[in-house]
Amino acid sequence: EQWYQRRVRGNDLIVNNNEQLMKISRKILPKRAFDFVMRMTFYGQFVGGIDVHDLKPKLAKMQEHGVKPILDYSVEADLKEDDADEVPEISVTDAMFKQDKISSKRNTHQAVARAYPYKGEESCEANLKIFLECLETASEACDNNAFSAIKVTGLGKPNALLEGSQFLHQIQELFLRYSNVYENTLPSCINLKYLPKDVLGPNTPVVQKRMSIDNMKELLSTYGAELDESEVEELFNSMEPDERGLVKFHKFRENCMPGPPPRPLYTLLTSLKNSSGKRCLHLITLEHIEALNRVEQRLIMLCDRAQELDAKILIDAEQTYFQPMIDFFSNKLMPRYNKEKALVFNTYQCYLKKTPSVLMYDVDKAEALGYTLGAKLVRGAYMEQERQRALDLSYEDPIYPDKAHTNSCYHNMFEILLKQIEKKECEVMIASHNEFSVQYVVERMRQQAISPSEGGIYFGQLLGMCDQVTYLLGAGGYNSYKYVPYGPIEAVLPYLSRRAYENKGMLKGSQKEIELLKGELKRRRWGIFSMN
Repeated sequence: EQWYQRRVRGNDLIVNNNEQLMKISRKILPKRAFDFVMRMTFYGQFVGGIDVHDLKPKLAKMQEHGVKPILDYSVEADLKEDDADEVPEISVTDAMFKQDKISSKRNTHQAVARAYPYKGEESCEANLKIFLECLETASEACDNNAFSAIKVTGLGKPNALLEGSQFLHQIQELFLRYSNVYENTLPSCINLKYLPKDVLGPNTPVVQKRMSIDNMKELLSTYGAELDESEVEELFNSMEPDERGLVKFHKFRENCMPGPPPRPLYTLLTSLKNSSGKRCLHLITLEHIEALNRVEQRLIMLCDRAQELDAKILIDAEQTYFQPMIDFFSNKLMPRYNKEKALVFNTYQCYLKKTPSVLMYDVDKAEALGYTLGAKLVRGAYMEQERQRALDLSYEDPIYPDKAHTNSCYHNMFEILLKQIEKKECEVMIASHNEFSVQYVVERMRQQAISPSEGGIYFGQLLGMCDQVTYLLGAGGYNSYKYVPYGPIEAVLPYLSRRAYENKGMLKGSQKEIELLKGELKRRRWGIFSMN
């Protein structure tokens, strides 16, 4: 069965036209026949079962081989515009965060990111219930270190996340303009001399910069703030500058957020304009502030339950125009829940040019505040969609130009995290189907004498992909996981289409798995003949 499934998914004609083939099959075949075909092809390969009860036999079989599950309810829909929930055009300051009126047209032809259809707050509450069920099932299936994956877009209004992400982008751009580079600002695990320039890029990472009171005065003067010296000092001191009188980005960002409670700096900066009429920071609509607060409350409920179950949460990466808000939530949750070990993991997409800056900032913040950083390293799954959107809306391609840059970023980011792992200040999920990367990490663990099972390093591959890697790691005593999606057959069709298309190159490259299965089939056949 596995040999047949891999032959089908390695066929270009089938993979390129999988969505149309599934739709046609559903129309012409009786339901039982359609279900049988799907179980023998894409559904049987990539999905664990219909519901948690259907999953349990497969999870038990995986556990026998030392492999644990990461559960993910994979019902999804294509992104569509919601005319009732638009971000006002006047508040769009960067093309990356523009509402994309052609996204549906583009997504018809490109692999689409998984998105939970927003149908009001009731749908978010329903998704929360599903995520909680995933946590509980994963906890039942694992003796320890249970994982469950969640998508923040399933817990709130997509356009609230879009506007919040744009606002966070504005805050960072403002800080970068009104700050300076100082010596001895990097965490101990980072030495920029050893990071390739083509991976770092031309821009100064935000982790290197600090804001002084003179920078603050310049900012306020540029935007026409009428404050006296003592008021400026009071505002600056509210950000808790260090002994050198300098403020880190996370303190500035925290004070620029709308709350609750309302921050004086937010109120001031959203009211200021410069001489040409450009606003310092654009207000987030009250409706979207409330929506984002509800997302945060749902995330807290999930983390509280994970803490009770001694389980872990992987917060999935999403599109670049949602990611700043997702990163912000992850950063806010970690100090609360990752005090002794990592419970919350944020995901870092190593094909994005901004990833080194984001990860170094998160490492610095975790070290400064004394919590354990939870990191999941991936290469990224939305390359064609991201590149096409950047082209459509005329902004810089956010992705590295080639695979070599992505690979270099992946391994260099792991090296930064490895130093924190050795100090017990970080845990990392190596989510990769790249055998070289897995071998690289295993070899570095051996060199640094890091325990396979207790060293805070986990390995994960998708169900139906790279079984020879996952099960070999499990047999070797490493923390080995399969990312197990589940859901009703018809409801997961968009997921199956995306998975087949996104991994087209890898599916073709699975010849090694096919040859291994052919060898196993031959061995079993000769075994039967010899018994007769």
